[in-house]
Amino acid sequence: MPRLSPMPRPPAPADGYIPSPIDPDWDRKYILNEAGEPVRVYDSGVLARWESWEGKGFQIRDQLPEYNAEVWTYFSCWGSMHDDKPPEFRTILYIGGAKTYFSSETWEQAQDKHQRVVEKVRRTLPRKDARP
Repeated sequence: MPRLSPMPRPPAPADGYIPSPIDPDWDRKYILNEAGEPVRVYDSGVLARWESWEGKGFQIRDQLPEYNAEVWTYFSCWGSMHDDKPPEFRTILYIGGAKTYFSSETWEQAQDKHQRVVEKVRRTLPRKDARP
C-alpha cells in the first residue's frame, strides 16, 4: 500500500503570501492538522499549499495493472454548505473506465477501507495475464 510522501515545504516568500480569502458563506474548505483532524481554512492559498505539500502524506495509491485497476485514497478538503457533515476521505476504485467511490470519516478508517478494496480486487477480479 504505497502512501505518497509529503514533499518538503519551501520557505515562504520574505514578504509573505498574498491572501486569497474564501467566503465563509460560500464554501467550507479544510486541511488536516498533524493529528490528521480536519481544520477549516479561510484562505485558498493555505489550502493549495497544504494540498501540494503536507496533503500528499494523506494519499495512498495502488496501481494494479494485472487487474486493470487502481485504488486511490485521499482527503477531499471540501465540506458541504448544505449540512454539517465534516469533509471526508475518499477511496476511489478505477476499473477500466468505471469508478466506484467509498467514503470514510477518519484517516484510520480510510486506510483500512483502502486495504480492504485492494484485497477485494485481488480476490474477485480476473488477472489480465492469467491464461485460460
